[in-house]
Amino acid sequence: MTDIPEAHAPIAARLFAAGHGVLVCRYPVASDLPIPLGIAAPGGVRLLTWAFTGFGAADPDPAGLLVLHDPEDRLAQGGTLILETHFRDSALACPRPRPVVDLTAPERAALGGAVLAAVTPGTLDALATLFPLLAPPIAEAPVPDSAPRLTLARDSDAQATLTGSTVPNYLLVRAGTTWSCTRVARAELRFGPAPEMTLALAPAWGRPRDGAVHAALLLETGGLRASALRAGTRR
Repeated sequence: MTDIPEAHAPIAARLFAAGHGVLVCRYPVASDLPIPLGIAAPGGVRLLTWAFTGFGAADPDPAGLLVLHDPEDRLAQGGTLILETHFRDSALACPRPRPVVDLTAPERAALGGAVLAAVTPGTLDALATLFPLLAPPIAEAPVPDSAPRLTLARDSDAQATLTGSTVPNYLLVRAGTTWSCTRVARAELRFGPAPEMTLALAPAWGRPRDGAVHAALLLETGGLRASALRAGTRR
């Protein structure tokens, strides 16, 4: 058992449960903004990604948001979370989790980019639990004129073409109200004044799309971009 760091009283925090062992922890932060590095206790709880929120508003309420994976339900009834930071360890006292839908719109906005940018083969299964809550605000934002253009094959979930020369790791696609995620298994690049690539796709999460595609996000290493859908992109 890890002791609470001496000389520092526990900080009152809140937990939000998303299911499948995925939690979001919200805790107040000071002006020194200690960067979260990991979870020292309870054992088995893993830090997947994090974000800061609450700055710059008319009534500022600076807070850190931690996305946690707790497969053994160590925090199912709440408890004390020991957060490792680049400054010092902090003890976060958490009551029983509330539903993740209780996160505010600004908190969802802050978390959305961090969650989608943190998708890797090792984090996908856990982070996908949050896609339906956090991806819509990003996907529904105006797509920049400079965004790459994506064309999904009409009769297959296994192929697409994309303008530009930056190969994404995953495509997150919304068809109606259904989200699905495919991994970019191979990319064939065609360079020139208007570079373009052909992508071979492999299912990663969710059900195959069964209707017109309304939005697509490109998940890259440490970042994400919205894509513009070429006319006629549908199943």
